[in-house]
Amino acid sequence: PALAPAPAAPAAPAMPPAGAPAPAEAAAEEERGEERGEEKRYALQAEYLVKKRGFSLFRAEWLSREAIEADGRLSKNSLARFLRRMSDGEPVDDSYKAQMLPERVISRRDANGFAEYLVKWQQLPYAECSWEAAADLPAEAITRYEAREGGETAELDAAVVPKEPAAPPPTAWVKKDMELEVAPLAAELAGSWFAARALKLTAKRLTVEYRALLRDENETVPTPLSEKVDLFRARPPPPDKPRGWAPKEGGAAQMLHADGWWVVVVKVLRRRGEPLLDGTP
Repeated sequence: PALAPAPAAPAAPAMPPAGAPAPAEAAAEEERGEERGEEKRYALQAEYLVKKRGFSLFRAEWLSREAIEADGRLSKNSLARFLRRMSDGEPVDDSYKAQMLPERVISRRDANGFAEYLVKWQQLPYAECSWEAAADLPAEAITRYEAREGGETAELDAAVVPKEPAAPPPTAWVKKDMELEVAPLAAELAGSWFAARALKLTAKRLTVEYRALLRDENETVPTPLSEKVDLFRARPPPPDKPRGWAPKEGGAAQMLHADGWWVVVVKVLRRRGEPLLDGTP
């Protein structure tokens, strides 16, 4: 008869070290640990819809409590008042949703090569108008503005939207004595914006008085320069620099020089006091 090797004796089961849990207990403990990890990983965090100072409700953002309080005392107090109203049982006022919808476009400007439109928001006064990028607005609102500027308002109203009350003039967002930034008419100041005050308004133009520009620098008593400019040369003062903003090489920025703000392209970055060794103008 053919010979075959004897079957090997079964190996003895490995014994856990003294004091260690049995395999079944270890598996159960591992499963409970995974469950605890899942609960921690998917813990909910409260966020609040925040309108930032200087920006429209259209640009409101959802922020955590920590992010709001880190912005400073005013933001922290605003959040505290909101939470106090909620704890008193006051319902959330959702009327802000309508105020995030554009009512009409009233002006246009070019900013760093891109078109921006001055928007009047529903249920808000003209003082709350803001400049918005074309990509963020409904195409119909821009079409209505361009048609109105071209004298085709009546035909467009009948074809697209119902009749609405007569619109105020484009300068309605400007008030007398309002602080503005204006692009001067002088060719040597092209590309700059200077602080000014609105003196007189017409339908599409305004007369301004500059804060830093003089009518004649040789006068014994300096007289501020006044000019009549088209509306597209005026803009509201911009909001404060966003927290954490820093210039980037190749990016666009505005630089304060000779009392005016100039649109520039950042060519190279250097630390404070470090010379521009590459000769970049």
